[in-house]
Amino acid sequence: MKTYEHARAHVAAFHVQHEDPHFSVGESELRSLAALRDAVDVAIAVHVRELVEFEAMSWSAVASSLSPSPAVLQRLYGR
Repeated sequence: MKTYEHARAHVAAFHVQHEDPHFSVGESELRSLAALRDAVDVAIAVHVRELVEFEAMSWSAVASSLSPSPAVLQRLYGR
């Protein structure tokens, strides 16, 4: 399984039980995705700080690692 497909499988499998019965299925799915996004953002920030501070990774290397590939950009924005 390719990296993108593997990540998408994790996203599809991630669901948070929301207590409010007034949320539609779509609202619950969006809230789950937002929670996942926030957790990933925090994990990336922590990992970047550790790599820069303790493993002497350069900010250029960090930027290169975090920037999307042309294939990702095409998938996101191309039609």
